[in-house]
Parts: sequence; structure tokens; C-alpha cells
Amino acid sequence: MFGRFITLLLYLTCLRAAHPIVIDGLFDDWQEVPVTITDPEGDYNYDDWAELKITNDDDFIFFKISLHSEETLLQNWNNFYLYIDADRDSLTGHPFRGLGAELAWHFGYRTGQYFEQDGIIDLWQNDITLRQAPTVTSTEFEIAIARGSFVLSDPDSIAVIFSSFYDTGDYMPDSWGGVVYQLDTTVVGPAEPILLEKTGTRLVTYNTLNTGILEPDRQPNFQRIIQALNPDIIALQEHSEWNEIGDIISSWFPEDTWYQGYTFRDLVVLSKYPIINQANLISSERTMCALLQTDDPINPYLLILNSHFSCCDNDDDRQEQVDELVQVLREWRLNDNGPFDLPEGTPMFHVGDFNFVGYREQIETVTAGNIQDEGNYGSDFPLDWDGTAITDLFSRHTHKRMAYTWRSDGSSFNPGKLDYVLYTDSNLSILNHFVLNTLAMPDSVLNEWELEAEDTNEASDHLPRIVDFMVTDLGIAGELDLPQQYILSHPYPNPFNPQVMIPITLAREAHIQLRIYDIHGRLVISIADDVLPAGKKLFSWDGSQYPSGVYIVRCQAGHVMQTEKIILLK
Repeated sequence: MFGRFITLLLYLTCLRAAHPIVIDGLFDDWQEVPVTITDPEGDYNYDDWAELKITNDDDFIFFKISLHSEETLLQNWNNFYLYIDADRDSLTGHPFRGLGAELAWHFGYRTGQYFEQDGIIDLWQNDITLRQAPTVTSTEFEIAIARGSFVLSDPDSIAVIFSSFYDTGDYMPDSWGGVVYQLDTTVVGPAEPILLEKTGTRLVTYNTLNTGILEPDRQPNFQRIIQALNPDIIALQEHSEWNEIGDIISSWFPEDTWYQGYTFRDLVVLSKYPIINQANLISSERTMCALLQTDDPINPYLLILNSHFSCCDNDDDRQEQVDELVQVLREWRLNDNGPFDLPEGTPMFHVGDFNFVGYREQIETVTAGNIQDEGNYGSDFPLDWDGTAITDLFSRHTHKRMAYTWRSDGSSFNPGKLDYVLYTDSNLSILNHFVLNTLAMPDSVLNEWELEAEDTNEASDHLPRIVDFMVTDLGIAGELDLPQQYILSHPYPNPFNPQVMIPITLAREAHIQLRIYDIHGRLVISIADDVLPAGKKLFSWDGSQYPSGVYIVRCQAGHVMQTEKIILLK
């Protein structure tokens, strides 16, 4: 009788839904998912649950949990438990508040147990293909568990309870029997593929797991990966060697000229553009920078910051490192107290293996410039040239709704986003970006790009992050006086096919150079290069003989230059 009552209660709380969730630490894709459980605030003195959502796609069951209480880590510092009754039979599995749980997972210890008929099997994260985000402190987290794992065996429905402290904490739901989720059989379909084709200047950041590129067993994997990506700029972490890497990269691209920077600790930048200055930036030698001279028509310089901050539980060291970095950038920008001259408005990327697996404040420091230890490192300093935070770029895998950049199946730690791409969005536009995970790519794509399924898995425990970009404006245009010699107005129509009109107004006679460049900074055509009288001028460009894409109109008179972006769509 009691068992039938529990079954009835479970069915009364039964829910179902299917949604394409990306495990990336962002939660916009959860907005359409209905709330499964709302838990009252203040019913427990410590870790206090707030809300639970559950959904699924073809491969995973997803959970989103929220807390009323203060921020915590999901992979550490807690006693959170998840109990799943996968066969909906309270008489099998581990008895817990009306469930017969086949799975009991302890998030803070990163271990679990599978209760089967013949006994108990200890579990690690890879046994259930556990994916979760973010890796830093938060009051909300998203979790994915594989439907087809041997623990769940692709069930039709499950009963779920979250506990915040073993079997005596806050429960979600509070009622016995948990909440039942009926898996939705609606086909969600695979992720929309992200194309590997290069759409702009390409930057690749990659932790190579020690000097992996030099190791004979792993070098073929790296060669296939890097040749397929065809980068213009490479930032490597954990690469402590300085003699061979430049020659190796050059041998993979014999038609290109490559420039190798110095190796600072285990950080190096390689580029098709000349490296005109480079330096270590902080006392721990965990951040270096390289100033590149590009052929971009808008801004000929690009600053690359490459970091490998302290690992694991070293939160205090990481915070000191990022605080010091902001201090260095502040003094460099405001007082010209830096390792070399930095032209004002220089576009900047900050990339690398940041190892952010602790306090969220470290992300706020490297993006918004919020220094935690102001007594030693001074006041906060916004890191973009327009006085705002630099942007943290979130990328997903090309063929999977995942965003992790580090994965080690034999570790107790689940995959997570450890590798970052930050950039000054005041003067950089992102054209494409992704994480390369060959394990998740279909054979047809692997064959097209001459890759093998195990390449990223064999090369390193980190995945490469890829970003295609272009410079969009001067970055500090709002602080500049309007040109007194001329005004370049917006070209029209834009987008265009095949002809675009380019209006210019001259305040007085001037020598005007009007040119069109492609997104790689290569000159396409010179439209005008002459002394012109004052007045309104209208130029045109016919793009019939050129491919679709983004182009840059650059107009220069003396030392004054203006640019406009145009898009040719065929």
C-alpha cells in the first residue's frame, strides 16, 4: 500500500520536456525550460536550494540547480548529493526518502555509487559522462549526465532528489518520493555545425601538455590539427622549449614566413606577422605579451597577452597574479610605465590556460579590472580602451553542445572551461570562434580536413580554442576630434551586390587615398589617390569580380584616416 502511495505521488509530480542545452556556464538556453521545483528560502541554515529545472536532448539528461545561499563550487567545497531512481522502483537500489536510487553522486567529493542487484560499484565522473558548468563559484549550475551510461541505461523516466548535506540537509523537493521527470522522446537533433573555414585573421590558443609538439608520438596529431586550422597567430602554454618550435611550425607551412617569440617560462607566441616587441609582464612569469605588426589597414598593431595562471587549489596565487597583471596594464596605459611603447588604442587579446577553478572574482579581475587586493596593487582599472570591461568569449565545440576546453577521463575532475579568450570589443570584431574536439566530429568532416578522430584526445588534455577576427575601428574614436579635412560617410547600400557607393565630403582641397581591403588586410583595389577639390564626392566600387565577404573601405588624408566596413553578399 505504501509503495503504491509513493508511486501515485511520483506521477503527480511528473514533468517532461526536451531542449538543446549547451553546457557552457551561460543560462540563456534554459529560459524556455519550465521550473521543476521551487524550494522556499530559509528552510535550511547552510546550503539552501532555490530552484530545479530538468530537461533532456537525445544524449543527455540536464539539470539546472540554483541556491538561495552564498556562492560555492560545484566540484569542491560542498556536500551536495544527487539521487536518481532510474527504474522508478523504490524496492531496488539505495533507499532514500522514498526512492530506490541506482545513482548517488557526491559533487564535492567528485565520486558516486551505483547500486545494482549484486552490490555497489564506485563511480567517477567519466562513468556517467558528467558535464557541468561553470568551474568557478556561483549560485547556479548546469549539469549533464549521459542517458546511455550503464548507470541509467537510457530510462523512460527518472525520480530525482537533490540534497545539500548528506541525508540531513535541504532537499529538493522536500516531499518524499522526489520529482519524476518523464524523458521527452522528441528528437532534438545534433548541434548546428560550426564551420572550420577561416573567415578572418585566425588566432589559436593551445595548452600542449608539456612540450607535446616535440614528442614523436604526439607530433603527428598536432601537425594535423594545426595544419587544418591554418592559424595566423599561435599562443602556446606549457611549452617550455625555445629552440625547435619555430622551425617545426614553419615546416608545416612552407609557403609562409613565421616569426617565433621568446619562450617566457612555458609561454610562447608564434605569428605570421613580425613580432616587434615582447616581454614578461608579471613577477611569477605566468603572463607574457607580444606586440605584432600586422598588415591591417585600420590598426597596424596587435597586442597578444598569453597566460598560464596557477593550477588547482592555488586560489590565492591566481588572484595575486591577475591583480598584478591589472596593475601592470594600468601603469602601462596611464603612465607609459610598461615594457615597451604601446600605441594608444592597440587591439588586444588575452588568451591562455587560466585555470579558473575557484573564486569567480578572478574572472572579474581579468575582464573588468576589479583588483581584489587594492592595498598592494592599487585601484581598479577597466581594461578596454573605451573604459569598459574586455569581453570573455564563450565558444562551443564545432559539433557538440559542449564548451569545455580541458578533459581527462581518468581524473576525478569533470571537463571544464579552463582556456580563455578575452578581447577588446571596442576595436575587434569576432567573425567565427569554436573549440576543436575531433572526438565529436563526423567522419565526413574529419576526412575533409585530413584529421583523425583521436587527434585532439591524443595531442593534449586541453582542446585548442580558435577565433577569427578583424579590427573594426580605432577603439578610442569617441575621444578623437572629428577630422577637419574630410568626412567619410556610410557606404550604401550595405550589404551590397554588386555595387556600393562611397560618399566623401571634403572641407578643403586635400590629397585623398581611397582604398578597399579584404578582411586579412590585403589591398583589393585603389579607387582614388589624388588631390581633390573641396566639396561632396561620390565614389563607387563594383564587386562583381570578387567573392562574398567583409571588406574595409579606408580613406586617408595626411595623418587622418577613417574606415567603414562593407559586406558583399552574392
